[in-house]
Amino acid sequence: MNNKLKPTEYLVVAGGALMLIFGLLKWFSWDVKNDEVVAGSGKSNAFDYLFTGVVPWILVVGAGLVTLLLATGALNPGKVPWPLVVLAATALGTILVIIRLIMGPDVDTSGGFSADSSRGIGIWVSALGAILAAVGAFLTYQANAFDSRTSGISGRPQPDRELPPTSA
Repeated sequence: MNNKLKPTEYLVVAGGALMLIFGLLKWFSWDVKNDEVVAGSGKSNAFDYLFTGVVPWILVVGAGLVTLLLATGALNPGKVPWPLVVLAATALGTILVIIRLIMGPDVDTSGGFSADSSRGIGIWVSALGAILAAVGAFLTYQANAFDSRTSGISGRPQPDRELPPTSA
């Protein structure tokens, strides 16, 4: 197999792979206490939070997969602006994961109960993977935008054009 990934695309694929694996691991754990007596405990991963877990997982993993398929030629780019689509998906996924990281787990504590929660390795590495993918997508988009401004329709650099003579 011929390696056609650019260095910036490696970031998107690596970020998607990190999100794929660490989204399945423990994101949060908690103990519910009543007067310092543990009444229950629990743990969660990305799939316990629809909007800030499952959606960003699909966006970032999907962006990594699309990047890999485009680089290997298994997906025909057509007229879709894939660098922009991948950038939007990874940016939204990163924002949603960071929101979940800041918010913490959704633990229902009523009736005098309190909860001690902690963040697991899954949320930290998933957030890192999402950030990596977003940075890679931004750099890829920026490189493609630069390439489109500096090349002509045929893909070759345009020669300097002469201005028509002016009548004085």
